[in-house]
Amino acid sequence: MPSSSTVVAEPVYKPDLVRRMLLAIFGGRWKEGERLREVELADQFGVSRTPVREALQEIARIGLIELKPNCGAVVASFGPREIEEIYEVRALLESEATRLACPRLRVDDVKSLLEDSKALLAASRRNKEWTHRAWEADHRLHEMLALACGNRRLAREVGDYANFVQIIRETLGNRDRVQDHAIAEHIAILEALHAGKADEAGKAMRRHVLSAGKTAVEALRPNFSAPSPGGRTSSLAITSIAARR
Repeated sequence: MPSSSTVVAEPVYKPDLVRRMLLAIFGGRWKEGERLREVELADQFGVSRTPVREALQEIARIGLIELKPNCGAVVASFGPREIEEIYEVRALLESEATRLACPRLRVDDVKSLLEDSKALLAASRRNKEWTHRAWEADHRLHEMLALACGNRRLAREVGDYANFVQIIRETLGNRDRVQDHAIAEHIAILEALHAGKADEAGKAMRRHVLSAGKTAVEALRPNFSAPSPGGRTSSLAITSIAARR
């Protein structure tokens, strides 16, 4: 049962609530199989039950909790394979969103983001400010493509993974120049978009997302617990990674 000491109560909006719940799962505060009660979560986060319920539903859509009849929300088993599956789904969704968005994008928007991405890659310093600029550019790219794809359901599905992906980004930082590689991949996507090559841009996005997934799995693998008796590896402890950054 989550205790009131695990989360500092303060007014939050839904996106931040989702993010803080993900951190609670990744940080090991909520364990596999633990029941998450709406009333207790609402009290801990200083919100009503409605945003808690909506946040739980959003997290359930990416498989990190299960919504069980007559039981409510339960923290799901989560390990390397689950991360791989999430990125495989993202690759399918975002490659198609990119392909559909290509003819709908404003040339100036693509050009501006392309120039910003090249400037980031050429920058001499990799400090905290640079990292946040890189995250912002990444967010701009993925949001721009989702909003321009012309399919609201697809855009919503892409958005469901945004909080999860940002938590992974924050955890990895720029270890082994991860962000540099991502920016180079962004440039390839943007150059294809700028040239109006929708299929090429979609393929570049697929490679980018799958590459990000592979990087995440390899970086986080040592922080999963040993396999359970059934052979399943789970219980991610991301807090230990963040502490070493």
